Amino acid sequence: MNAPRPATSPAPHVKTPAGLDVRSCKSDAAGAMRALMQYLPLALAVRELMRMRALADYGTLEMPLLDVGCGDGLFWEVMTEELRSGQSQHLEGLVGIDINQAELDLASVRLSSAGGEVRSVDISARGAGADLHGRFETVIANCSLEHVPKLEVAIQNIRSFLAPGGELFMILPTPNWTDTLALKRLLGRFSGRLAGTFAGAFDGFYQHHHLYPWYVWEHLLHGFGFDIELKGLGSREANRITERWYLPAIASFLYKSVFHHYPMRIARPLKQRYMKRLGKFLAEVEQGLVVHDDLDHPEVIEYLARCTPRADAS
Repeated sequence: MNAPRPATSPAPHVKTPAGLDVRSCKSDAAGAMRALMQYLPLALAVRELMRMRALADYGTLEMPLLDVGCGDGLFWEVMTEELRSGQSQHLEGLVGIDINQAELDLASVRLSSAGGEVRSVDISARGAGADLHGRFETVIANCSLEHVPKLEVAIQNIRSFLAPGGELFMILPTPNWTDTLALKRLLGRFSGRLAGTFAGAFDGFYQHHHLYPWYVWEHLLHGFGFDIELKGLGSREANRITERWYLPAIASFLYKSVFHHYPMRIARPLKQRYMKRLGKFLAEVEQGLVVHDDLDHPEVIEYLARCTPRADAS
C-alpha cells in the first residue's frame, strides 16, 4: 500500500511553541504544490494551496491548535517549509479530530512523530471532547462544517474549545461555487433546471448540508458570539485547472473510499508532468491574487472566515 512515511518514535516532550509560522507558500508555492500532489488529486491540491495561501496572510497560527475534521493530516505536513523538508518536526500542541478512523490512522502516521495528536471525536455530538474545553488558542475547520448536519451543536462545541482570546478559522464553500464550471454555464443556456440538477449532483456527492452566502454566515456566527472577518478564495486560472481535473479527482475519491488511500502510483506521474503548466496559478498564489476582499467576486468558490469571540457574549 502507498502510504505516508512510517511513524518514528514519538518526539520528546517540549514546551508547546507559541505559534506555527504558515507563511512559506508566499515564497515557495511550487514546493507546497509538489508536496500536496504527492498524495492528493490535482484538483484538490489546487484548492488546498489556495486555503494555505489565505491562512499565510495571518503569518502565525497560535498554539495549541485544534483541527476539526483533520482528515489524513497532509495539510499540516505541508503547511510549513521546515516540516515539508524534514528540517523541523515540531507540531507539539496540534490536535486533529475526525470521525473517519481510516483518515485518523493516516493522520497519526503523519503527525504523531512531530508531536501532533489525533482523536476520534464527533464534533456534532453534545458534550463532545469535554476534556478539550478551553484548551486551544486556534481552532481550524477546513471545509468540514458544511458536511455536519447538526451545525448548531458543532459550533457550540467549537466555541467551548477556544481559550479566552482564541481564534476560529473556517473555510467554507460558497453556495454558488458550481457557477464557475463551464459545463454548468453551457447547460444553463438551454435549461436552468438542467444546470441546477448538474450542480446539485456535485453538492450531493460531496454531502454539502450548509451552503450559505457570506452575509448568512456572518449573521449566524454573530449569533454564536463571534465577530467575523471574511475573505474570498478563487481565481479563474485555479477554477479552470480544478474543473479540468474533476473527473480524475472523483475517480480517485472513489478509489480511496475502497482502499483508504489515493491511487498515487497511477496518478502521480500524470500530475508531475502537468506541474510545468501550473506556473500562472503558482504565481497568483505567491502574489496573493487568489484571495479577495470582494466576497461577491465571480471566481470566489470558498470563504475564509476568521472568528473571534466577543467579550460581551457568554
